[in-house]
Amino acid sequence: MLRLVGVTIPDDVDLFNGLRMIKGLDTKNSRAKIETILTKAGLYNRQLQPNGKLEKVYPKVGSLSWKQKSRLIDVLEMPRAVVRNVRISPRKLRLVADQIRGKSVDEALGILQFLSKGGSPILLKLLKSAIANAGNNHDLKADDLYVAKITVDGGSIMKRFMARARGRACRINKRTSHATIVLREKFSMAKIAVAETAEAPKAKKAAKKTTTAKPAKKTTAAKAEKKPAAKKTTKKTTKPQGGKE
Repeated sequence: MLRLVGVTIPDDVDLFNGLRMIKGLDTKNSRAKIETILTKAGLYNRQLQPNGKLEKVYPKVGSLSWKQKSRLIDVLEMPRAVVRNVRISPRKLRLVADQIRGKSVDEALGILQFLSKGGSPILLKLLKSAIANAGNNHDLKADDLYVAKITVDGGSIMKRFMARARGRACRINKRTSHATIVLREKFSMAKIAVAETAEAPKAKKAAKKTTTAKPAKKTTAAKAEKKPAAKKTTKKTTKPQGGKE
């Protein structure tokens, strides 16, 4: 069993058809996108077909290990939001991004609203966009999401100059940034198993319970009174001291 972007994929389904179950990857032109995702994760095999061509064959979900599942989760960056060419240096924006990485959505919104940094309004707007994408495109609730990945990269640099003494010019770099926020759903396989058992009908639970009756007290026959055993009396023969009788 594998859960991706709010969709639980059963074990008897191959990965290609499993990713097509995700909303946003079920379009007609999504075959190339799904193949790109599975190729990045390395979850495919090449088999020789009867026509002599090598084609990719994707394994089933039940045959995947935990490492392969976590690799697929890392590659599949959905839902997300991207902003490009923001007029702030990457170093200043990373100071704000480090404060919300790994936090829940509610906690991250609270931090960005009250953080006195120049990049906090930019990331606040970007986070709200990612939450809207999760709800509209993938039917995910904001209460179940957390900031799984946030990256800040350098963009193009605008070059300016400042006049200095003796006719010289000093270069000024006006840097820009690209930021990406990826949200994921909070879940664990143990929680999924507990939810499935909770949804089972009460009749099955009643059938599993076995009533154990208390064992009846054993009645014992009246014990015969034991007569005290007679003590054996032994006569002691004492010989007179100092001669014969």
